[in-house]
Amino acid sequence: MSSYSSYSRVIHHATSILCSHKGSMDLAQLHRKVFQRFDISDEDFWYIVKKCPRFAVVVRNEQTAETGEAGCTIVAKTSLRLCKNYAKQECSGCQDLHLCKYFVYGNCRYGKGRKECRFSHNIQSEHNSPLLRECTLHELHEEDLFLLLLQNDPSLLPEVLLLLFETLLCILSQCAQMTNIFPLKFCSIYMHI
Repeated sequence: MSSYSSYSRVIHHATSILCSHKGSMDLAQLHRKVFQRFDISDEDFWYIVKKCPRFAVVVRNEQTAETGEAGCTIVAKTSLRLCKNYAKQECSGCQDLHLCKYFVYGNCRYGKGRKECRFSHNIQSEHNSPLLRECTLHELHEEDLFLLLLQNDPSLLPEVLLLLFETLLCILSQCAQMTNIFPLKFCSIYMHI
């Protein structure tokens, strides 16, 4: 059996499939879709899924964890992140993407032809392109890349209301809209889904 790096086309195709299915899917379903395009043995497919850092195996049934049979969900992963200093314009030569985070969210108010956004909306920029190539993500469609980033980059998660902020906005004992989700408490009036 070769190393998983010799299966770069299979890995890319599997990543594209996962991203087009909201970032994860059942192992058997993914295997069927990959097998439609590539002649790969069950053993090699399972080896790739287990060893490649692009995938995480979520086991729903412990008995099937070793064989890779039904009971596993495969999740697409990446180590690539958005640069935390780019928005502050304090970055020079980092290994993270320089992109407008609202562009990644799909809701940059400046990207709609009015005022030009001061942050990059170019995933193939001089800075971003080598990073995408290094992570073998350069062939992904933009929306697939964004989904991968959104499900892997903690800095892109929505900000959670702090208890102190919540207390100021919503008097805990008197607000009928208060929702408790252990261990978080938040006022549903201020949550935007």
